[in-house]
Amino acid sequence: MLKIAATIFFSLILYSTYAQVSVQGKVTDNNRSPLAFATVSMQQGKIVVYNTLTDSTGHYLLSNIKPGEYKLLIRPGTFRDTIIPFAIHTDTTLHILYDKIQTLSEVVVRSKRPVFERTIDRLRFNVAGTDLVFGNNVWDVVEKTPLVNASADGTLEISGTSGAIVYINNKKKILTGNALKNYLSSIPSDNLEAIEVMTTPPSKYDAEGGAGIINIIIKKNKEEGLNGNAVLSARQSAVNSQAASVYLNHRKGNWNIYTDLYAGNRKRKPDFNKNIYYPPGGSDDLIQRNIHSSNEFRVLYPGANLGVDYQLNRNHVIGVLFDYSGDWHKETREAYTRDHFLHTDSLRFTNNNDDLNSQTYSLNINYQGKLDSTGTTLSVDVDVLEYRSDNKSLSKTQTLDINTDKPLVTKDWFRSSSPQDISNKSVKADLEWPIGKNSSLDLGAKVSLSSIHNNLVFENWTPDYKWEPDLTRSNLFKYDENISALYAIWNSEINTHWSYQLGMRVENTIAKGWLNGLRVVDRNYTNVFPTAFLKYTTAKERTYVLAVSSRITRPGFWDVNPFRTYTTDQTYFEGNPFLMPSKYYRQELSHTLEGKTGTYTFQVAASQLLDEFYALPYNPSGNIIANKKTNYGNKYSYSGAMVYYNKLRPWWTLSGSVLTGYVISRGKYADSVDINNESFVLSLSANQTFTISKKKGLSCTVIAKNTFPVTIVNTRISNRLETEIRLRKSIQHFNIVLSAQDLFKSNMDRYNIMLDGLRIIDKNYHDTRSVALSVSYNFGKSTVKSKRDRDTGNDDVKGRIM
Repeated sequence: MLKIAATIFFSLILYSTYAQVSVQGKVTDNNRSPLAFATVSMQQGKIVVYNTLTDSTGHYLLSNIKPGEYKLLIRPGTFRDTIIPFAIHTDTTLHILYDKIQTLSEVVVRSKRPVFERTIDRLRFNVAGTDLVFGNNVWDVVEKTPLVNASADGTLEISGTSGAIVYINNKKKILTGNALKNYLSSIPSDNLEAIEVMTTPPSKYDAEGGAGIINIIIKKNKEEGLNGNAVLSARQSAVNSQAASVYLNHRKGNWNIYTDLYAGNRKRKPDFNKNIYYPPGGSDDLIQRNIHSSNEFRVLYPGANLGVDYQLNRNHVIGVLFDYSGDWHKETREAYTRDHFLHTDSLRFTNNNDDLNSQTYSLNINYQGKLDSTGTTLSVDVDVLEYRSDNKSLSKTQTLDINTDKPLVTKDWFRSSSPQDISNKSVKADLEWPIGKNSSLDLGAKVSLSSIHNNLVFENWTPDYKWEPDLTRSNLFKYDENISALYAIWNSEINTHWSYQLGMRVENTIAKGWLNGLRVVDRNYTNVFPTAFLKYTTAKERTYVLAVSSRITRPGFWDVNPFRTYTTDQTYFEGNPFLMPSKYYRQELSHTLEGKTGTYTFQVAASQLLDEFYALPYNPSGNIIANKKTNYGNKYSYSGAMVYYNKLRPWWTLSGSVLTGYVISRGKYADSVDINNESFVLSLSANQTFTISKKKGLSCTVIAKNTFPVTIVNTRISNRLETEIRLRKSIQHFNIVLSAQDLFKSNMDRYNIMLDGLRIIDKNYHDTRSVALSVSYNFGKSTVKSKRDRDTGNDDVKGRIM
């Protein structure tokens, strides 16, 4: 089946055809009133090849046009005839404005951007030109972005490397992992413009995030007024989930006020199976342990932000942005554990109840100003962030009768809590200084002060019917981290063919940590992160970009929290307060070309990840299996990728990607577990959109992605196939989308792990097979000057929470 799928995929990639494009726009007078029934023609030489009239609103449309050079002739009747020469290669919007003396005053050309663009430091996926944005949410679109891989626990990878950081309009988001997934899943994608993938981010961005940056771009509109949208959605998996959101943006005079309100009730019933095979000769003759866990959880995630911008004058703007997000997660996990010994079996039942709550509050005060006529700009941000969480868990394990499943005795009964407080204050400044016509210098500085406090309390239920503190598993952890940074970037365009960018970022980190009053972390280190880009554009507009970069991945604040999450009394996950940051180096060459067969972007890269931390199993004592993130060693990767897009027919578009590579992992952890693995990586994805009826606004999108088996560190990951079908119906301001995901129930985690003589096999299904219905409504004016987007100063801290 996979061979057939691959054959179909590459056959579609090689298919080619001549695309036809369109030109549309609006003709208006000096009062911006429409000029109806004006003649709009397109000429090649002296021959008119296309002809139409504007309608009562001044709009015109010329379709089925072959790409080439033309002259646009406008005859508005009471105004002077106008001829505009131009070349067209893609769908284009061209607005015409006449002034009061009956001459042409303004021509606004808005070409429809290609779906994929390669700039000097990023790959841009212009999702606004696809069907993906309608009736979807941001997380779903990120999952389908080329070079990006998203897992069920919210982990994001770029080109096969984990640790990607998410930005929205150049602002790093508050959450990671499941909390980030819940947040992005709550935001409708109707306002999405593009998703930028930066495998080698420039020095302006924080050095945090080894895999790179995923920058989500929200649309920016132009004129004054009010607009917004409202979205309602429901998804049926094993259980039902609902979500709603409202977005408003209002601008009048020098004031701009915007807000985004959202809430969701996300439910799932995942299912987990773990088989542990023990080496022979153990003290208790245990041969095999089977654990089956049936879970059910509900996440309530309300959130809101409110922003106000005031334009002091033409060149200076100040603003305030307040953001709140909440997460109330309740989960029940019921696990049956069957142990197989040489001569008998045993059966246990563990009931876990988790209550995980968190709230984040952040405030940003911003100034942005244009300092001179050359375009020198200064931006200053002052930020305060407060994060509060209260995580509680109750676990009870009973031994059952092997024949009747009836309880015999309570084996273990405990509860735990881990309130976590995080505070951050930061100040940053960025200066952009144009030097001459073809060069510029960017300078910046930032200071960030963070304080983290965790109080982990374990208590056991005693025969005296009371809770007694367990001091062996309880601890108090306090962590302070201060980061100071300076950066400089030099941009220059040598000529029409050659351009380059050189950057340097210096960060000093002072980190101190205390465990139960004893200092266990005391670090003061300075890192230098150089970046360099060289771009060459041929006469046929084919581009080559050579890039080198270095970055750092710091542990998330939740990763260093020593809180434990139990599946059974002898299997659990825990944080590691002794994690060290990882250093990441990458060298990359990319090439983009456009032709009659479509648009291609090729990328080859090598990367080195030193002191990588990864969630690994270990055997602390007896038959206990624990999972904990650990600095195990180094990972070396060599990868190649291709991204493709083409409009095969006026009613059929295809985009796809191929990611391949070779990964080498070397290291050691838990004193005796050696890591020495080499593995081949291959992933294929295809996204096809069919216009069923343009007149009726009906379209269909079919999406498939297959990740072939691969070994990461010491974990063998089996094949994963992700599928989705989406039907969209547009009715004026409404978009209705019906979708189905994971059609073959093939989107699941299947792991095979070797731990000395132990072998662990996991099979985890996250309740992804589902159908969903979404209804969105856009209201207000369609041209509204949108809010300013700013990169707030505490964004590097936000990305490490949860």
